[in-house]
Amino acid sequence: VAKTYTQAQHNGSVATAKYLVKKKLQLGGISDMLDVGGGSGAFSYVFVGATPGLKSTVLELPEVCRTGEGIKAQQTDDVQTRVKFVELDATSPAWPVDDAAFDVVLMSYISGSVPEPVIGALYANAFKALRPKGRLLVHDFMVNDSLDGPALGALWGLQHVTVNADGLGLCPKEIIARMGAAGFDASKCETMEMIHGMTKLIVAHKS
Repeated sequence: VAKTYTQAQHNGSVATAKYLVKKKLQLGGISDMLDVGGGSGAFSYVFVGATPGLKSTVLELPEVCRTGEGIKAQQTDDVQTRVKFVELDATSPAWPVDDAAFDVVLMSYISGSVPEPVIGALYANAFKALRPKGRLLVHDFMVNDSLDGPALGALWGLQHVTVNADGLGLCPKEIIARMGAAGFDASKCETMEMIHGMTKLIVAHKS
C-alpha cells in the first residue's frame, strides 16, 4: 500500500515543487534542507536540482523510504548524491538530526495528516533543527481564515477526517498560531496560494 500511494503522489508533488521554486519561493544560497514526511522525495529532488550545492535529508517511514530510494535511483547522479533518506516516523518526539543544522525545513501535506496535538510538536522540532534565519515551509490543503471557502480546500479537509479524526481543520491563522507557539515570529509569517483553491504555503522565519 505504501509503495502504491508513494508512487501515485510523486508526479503531482514534482509539479507542485517546480511551481513553488519557479513562481513563489526564492531559495537563495541555502546548503541544507530537511524534508519531513517527504514521501518519494519529490520536493527534495526539485529543490536540490534547482539549487547548486544544496543537500536534503528526507525523514520518512521505513516502507516509504524503500520506495523513495527506488524513485531516487531514477534521478540524475548529481541529485542522487545530494538527497538521502532517514527512517523515522516524523511524529516521534525526537528526530535523528542535529540541532541548528538546516536552512529550510519542509512539511508538505503533513499538518493535515496528524492529530492536532502533534502539530505543535512538529513545528517545535523544526524550530530546533533550523539555523538562525532558517525557514519552515508548511504546505497543505487549507481554507481561508474566514472559513467560508474555497470549496475544494474544504472538501479535501473533510475527507481527511475519515483517516485523521483528531486532526485540525487547517487555515493560515491556525498554522501561524502554532508556529508562533513553537518559537517562530508569527508577525513575519507569509501566506501564499499554491494549488489554486486547494492548497496554501505558510513560510515561518527563525530569528
